[in-house]
Parts: sequence; C-alpha cells; structure tokens
Amino acid sequence: MSDAATTNVFYGHEVLEVLASLGGRADRRSLEAAVATRLGPDAVFCNCSGERFAFDELLGFLASRNKLALAGDTVSLGPVPGCSGH
Repeated sequence: MSDAATTNVFYGHEVLEVLASLGGRADRRSLEAAVATRLGPDAVFCNCSGERFAFDELLGFLASRNKLALAGDTVSLGPVPGCSGH
C-alpha cells in the first residue's frame, strides 16, 4: 500500500477522543462533522487489528465493544475505555 493510501487512516480511539472533546455525547451528524474537521473528510478508520471501516461501520464496531453507545441519532461514550493509542 502506498503512503498516500495510508495517510488518511486513523484508529478508532481517535474518534473516541473527538467524542470526548464534545462532552462525551453528540448527535451522529455533529460527531461526523467534528471528525472530518479534525482528521479530514477522507479519513478511513481501523481497529487495533488493522480492520478498516467507514465512519458508520466504525460506530457500529465501537458500539459492539461497549466503547460507545448508540441511541437513535445520539452517540455517547460507553463504559469501556478506548485503548491508550499507538
């Protein structure tokens, strides 16, 4: 994979950090806009195992791990903390 293809890949915990900066709760659209502002509109996301996700797929993955909660259009931090980073 070329450097250009990997420069816009971010770990899921970076999305959790953006959500935390919004007070730990936001509507999905606001979170997506904040993530695009911070990480770029072409960001692709991955987990620690290297699986890649689009934004909505990442939210589902993080919710399945209890790292965030989805209730209708509201996204909030879950009871399980994200990893410490890479």
